[in-house]
Amino acid sequence: MLKNKFFMIPLLIAVTFGVILSFKTLPKQYTVNLEGVKYQLGTENNHFTKPITIRIDGKLQHSLTGSKTFKGTIDIDGEKIPVPEVQRGLEIKFLDNGGGPIVYGYIENGRPGTYGYGVLYTNSNFSEVTIAIFQKDETDLSNRGWTSENGQMITAPAANRTEALKISNELMQDYS
Repeated sequence: MLKNKFFMIPLLIAVTFGVILSFKTLPKQYTVNLEGVKYQLGTENNHFTKPITIRIDGKLQHSLTGSKTFKGTIDIDGEKIPVPEVQRGLEIKFLDNGGGPIVYGYIENGRPGTYGYGVLYTNSNFSEVTIAIFQKDETDLSNRGWTSENGQMITAPAANRTEALKISNELMQDYS
């Protein structure tokens, strides 16, 4: 009888630990529609603000090491993505600074290609998002990047530039 109790307690602890880990690492579905704004950073660009809708549909999975991966789609009204529509599925691996590169992989005319749109920052349940949009470098048109001085952003939910900047600053606080 004593031997059975000796084996049952560690077994119960192991099973409880396994159940907790499986709930932590199971992918969670997110489907959100957010109204926000597209705007450009820099005081000289205060006039550039445009309303925009973002649709996010996919699963977010946490690993045992704490890393996060989103698999799904992100649609932004009015944005031109030069990737065939049926190939716009994403796999975004979030970095330690909270950002996840939005990079599309596709095949067109038998040739593989990639298109980097920007970097996604989000809270834990995708109810607040901000995207730093890559732009062409005027000195090197084959290069795309982003700068905090005059980069373009999409942030939701936000009705104006002030709300958008507040959310962006919160979500990007670890950006360096």
